[in-house]
Amino acid sequence: MFRKLHFKLTAYMGIILIAFMVFIAAGIYNFTRIIFEDGNKELMKSEALRVYTYRNTTMLDFRSKMGTTYMRIGPSVALMGNKRLDACYVVYNSNKEMVYSEEDETKISNDIQPLAVKAFEEKRDSYVLKRVGRFNYRIYTRYFDDINGQSVVQVYQNTVNEDILWSFLKTVLYATGLSGTAVLLAISFIFTGQALKPVKETWIRQKEFIADASHELRTPLTVIQTNLDVVLSDEEGTVEENEIWLDNAYSETRVMARLIDQLLILAKADANEGKLDVSEFSLSEVVENVCQNMEIIAQNKNLDFQLNLEEDLKIRADYDKMRRLIVILVDNAVKYTEKGKVTVSLYTDKNKRKVFTVEDTGIGIAKKDLNRIFDRFYRADKARHREGGTGLGLSIAKWIADVHRFSLTVESTVNVGTKFTVRM
Repeated sequence: MFRKLHFKLTAYMGIILIAFMVFIAAGIYNFTRIIFEDGNKELMKSEALRVYTYRNTTMLDFRSKMGTTYMRIGPSVALMGNKRLDACYVVYNSNKEMVYSEEDETKISNDIQPLAVKAFEEKRDSYVLKRVGRFNYRIYTRYFDDINGQSVVQVYQNTVNEDILWSFLKTVLYATGLSGTAVLLAISFIFTGQALKPVKETWIRQKEFIADASHELRTPLTVIQTNLDVVLSDEEGTVEENEIWLDNAYSETRVMARLIDQLLILAKADANEGKLDVSEFSLSEVVENVCQNMEIIAQNKNLDFQLNLEEDLKIRADYDKMRRLIVILVDNAVKYTEKGKVTVSLYTDKNKRKVFTVEDTGIGIAKKDLNRIFDRFYRADKARHREGGTGLGLSIAKWIADVHRFSLTVESTVNVGTKFTVRM
């Protein structure tokens, strides 16, 4: 499922990347062409004005010195050696007659003459890109009407070299876009996988949680049903005679109630609904009160129960949750210690941090289990599966510590003992 989701997310990201790359490439290409064409248009406009100015200046000069006989020679003389733009020129007089042309081997003046006629008729300039024969041309037709009369100057360029340039630019943009998309897709695939990891882990843990919760609830329900079946089958028996079966059933209902209570706590934690009711209180008093109750159980197991307590040590926290955390840690220590001692300590360290520790000489925890000891329903010692625990206590303790921004750590050696430390 997650593999398919991984590829789907990468595919969606690929579509977005391709669309983005196409948009960027098209933007670069079109923007460059627009800027280039605008620049060329202005250059050709200026060139047309220059041709017109030179022509009229030269004509006046010849008229004043030699009369009108050399009228047609003027523009040709004026343009020689003064060309600023790599372009061809055609000049028409008011009678729409060509009075001057400077063209290369491929002459297209006859093909573009309709543009000059149109300029005379509409009395305005025009700028077009037109295909003539095998080539594309950029043509600027400028209309003039002043004291010298009407005239039109046409400036045109062959765009074959530019077409090659634009084709090359397209190829570069396509190649860059494709390679960039491929690289980004690879990176996206890697990072999508990383992003899905916590989701996958959460989903797996959720499945395990549901399976474990179902199993934990099934066991007491089976015990209750079995014992009640025995009671129901004994039609003539009294309550006193069936007391052992009823006690067993009642005991299992308490186990179920505790389990459901812990499941609700963790459900609220997952939904971020476990709000803290913060107040200032004496942690020393809480630890002392809990230990007084646990000491009786420890004495029944012939354990040496020691309490090292710094007096009147106060903290700001959620009273009920902190008490639950202390109960969980001390109860676990007493429950899993068969001989030796349990030591509970509360003190302020050299960094002025409050430290609460619970140390026992019990069965210990294997090194391979230490990383999972706070997982829900996880039990390092499978043999103790039904010793009254649900496998949720340490998960709840860890959540309480985390939600208070405290640290809860564990150190343990098999058959030597375990030490839990809460730093506040």
